[in-house]
Amino acid sequence: MIYLKWKLSEGVWGTGPEGEIGDRGGHAEAGPYADSDGYRIGYLTATADLTGLETWDVTEPTEAQALTFCQTMWGDAEVQSNGRISTPPGPPDRPAIV
Repeated sequence: MIYLKWKLSEGVWGTGPEGEIGDRGGHAEAGPYADSDGYRIGYLTATADLTGLETWDVTEPTEAQALTFCQTMWGDAEVQSNGRISTPPGPPDRPAIV
């Protein structure tokens, strides 16, 4: 799994780099964890050239760095067998995000 960390284009709102990465033949998916500065952990599931994505401050954290980022928001987050980081349970009337 390739982890990505990016900031939304307008700080805490706006677009992420998913569309631009898709235009380059890759595939990026946003994860549910975003901090108060607008940074988010996502996944690169098909590789692409990541140069020139300064609008979103895209970096490639290690698995440990991505997990630590997520654990600051939900201490029980863990890397699952598919490489994705587990998500916090939803409210009682909604299932957890998978």
